[in-house]
Amino acid sequence: MKLVTKIATIATLASFMFAGMNLTWGNVYTDGDDGMGAVGSFGVHFDVNDNTTVGWEDGLMVGLSRTEGTTFRLGYGAVPTLGMSFEWWSGEGNGWGTNLSTALDFDLTGDNDFAVTVNLGLGF
Repeated sequence: MKLVTKIATIATLASFMFAGMNLTWGNVYTDGDDGMGAVGSFGVHFDVNDNTTVGWEDGLMVGLSRTEGTTFRLGYGAVPTLGMSFEWWSGEGNGWGTNLSTALDFDLTGDNDFAVTVNLGLGF
């Protein structure tokens, strides 16, 4: 049984190792109780397949790609969020690719606050 567990663990880790990965760094602008605010943001996203990503960006984030550059986002952090993102610039290089994107996420609970995220992404 230990051998089966080790093989399953190695297979799971290898699937993430060879999956596409995107690191994001940017700013989040929110409409809090005291007016507009800005905080830093960092995230990591793994490609599950051509149209789905799973990652962490101030909470668990699942992305479903629709058309070129747009992604439907479902997040679960302090509150659940629902939103869209748009990748408006992408530079493909040898090994590393960079992108600039903007996301708009709405809180599904509470005062229906929203957040606008502007990210620089580094993917490989």
